[in-house]
This record gives sequence, C-alpha cells and structure tokens, in this order.
Amino acid sequence: MGVVRREGDWRLEKQGEGVYEITYQRKIQVRVLTADHNTGMMGGPTLDAVPVREVSSYSEAEGLFEEKAHGGPPIGMGSLGSSGASGNQTDLGGMIDFGGNDDGDFDATDLPPGGIAVALLVTGGIFLQTTGFAPNSPTFLFSAVLALGGVAIFAWAAVIYKTEGWSEAFEFLVAVDENSSQDSTNQKKRTPPAPEKLKNKLIFDRASQQCEWCEESFDHPHVHHIQPRREGGPNKPNNLIVLCPNCHEKADRESIPRSKLKAKVKRQPKISSS
Repeated sequence: MGVVRREGDWRLEKQGEGVYEITYQRKIQVRVLTADHNTGMMGGPTLDAVPVREVSSYSEAEGLFEEKAHGGPPIGMGSLGSSGASGNQTDLGGMIDFGGNDDGDFDATDLPPGGIAVALLVTGGIFLQTTGFAPNSPTFLFSAVLALGGVAIFAWAAVIYKTEGWSEAFEFLVAVDENSSQDSTNQKKRTPPAPEKLKNKLIFDRASQQCEWCEESFDHPHVHHIQPRREGGPNKPNNLIVLCPNCHEKADRESIPRSKLKAKVKRQPKISSS
C-alpha cells in the first residue's frame, strides 16, 4: 500500500487490492476501483463524498491519473499565476501584454475595442491550446473567459450595426478613447445618439414609418446622421434622415452622397427637435 505514481503535487495511491486514490496536495480528488477490487473492502457507502470511478484495469487507472495530473490543479486549488511543483501548470504572469503606457502599466484605452477583442480571442486561443482543451483545468476556464470577452465585443458591434448601421459599428470597433490621445484637444467631440423622443418624431410624424430615400414602408426604420456623430454631427432634424436598413447601409458607405440626403431632408415637413 502507498504511492505508486507521483507527478508534482499529484499522487496515485494504492489503498487495497484494486482500490486507488488520486490525490492533490494530500486531498483526495477521486477514488478509482479496478475490476479486481474487493467489493467488501469498501465497507458500504462512504461518507466523504469522494467521486468514484470504476475502470477495468490498473493501466486505465494510470491513464486517469495522468489526465488529472496534466490538467493542472483542481478548480479552486492552486494559482493561475504560479508555476507549481509539477511544472505542468501554465505561468500566465507576464504573458499577456496588450500594450500600455510608458511606465509599463496596462491601459485599456491604448487599444480600440476591436483590437482588444482580437487580442482576447488570440490570447484565449493560445491558452486553450496549452491546456489541451481539458475542461477541468483552471487555465481552460481562464482561456474561455478571455475568448468569450472578445466574442462579446464583436457581438455588441453586431447590435450596433443592426440598429445604427455599418459606419457606427465600425466606429465603435476602431475608436480609441479621446483622453488617451495626445491630440485629443484637436478632435471633435463625438455626438451622443439621438434621443428616442426625437427619433420617434422623425419616424412617425415626419416620415410616417417610411424610408425618406426610397419611400418604402418599414416597421423598424433607422435614423441616420447625415454628418456622422464621429464628426460632431448634431442631433437636429435637418441632420437626421429616416432610412430603411438597405438605404442606411448605402448612406454609411456614402453610395448616397450627403448632399442628396440633405436635399431630401429639406423637402420634408419641419418638426421641432425638442
């Protein structure tokens, strides 16, 4: 009886004929029973709530031990940043560097949201490969969170595209916080989205739920800034036009010139912006 395999803090210990325990830092993680174990040896139901795995042979018990040992410490034990005694854990400290300011501190505003999303996806993918895609590894969970963060940013960009058009979605992905730029004082202030009250006036009162360019009726038309928000385009009726999704995309690409959009708005009934 005793330890038959050892890898770092992991142990495979024989407790009896056909009975083994896989431990981490002397704490039992799983009890393994091979086909030749004595059923009477267990003494009835155990009270320690240790998971039990039944395998056909000792070699399978060894395989289970190696799977556990190579997967890193159990969830809730060990540290993501520590190297550990086994040498199988991934040292995450100092491996992630998305850029930063001169004193070495990470500043999220140094990258636009799109850049952060790509960095999260790439870093998460690299770490997932190092874990061998073992879901019981804490590094796997950390990697999955990184990757999901990148996916969430792109998902939000998709929502912006759906509601405000391609140019606003692109602007969201590439925009850098103005406070992080040295020439931010020379940049125009980005206009906030148009108030819902004003949008409703434009859609229902002025446009009657029609695209003001192609004049087709739509249940959920968009409100487009002729002079874009990124250029400081105001939330004024003469700078806003109601468009269907197709025309909105054309306006974003400037396939429809701004001058023609402005001329179209001038022919619409006047409404107040308040």
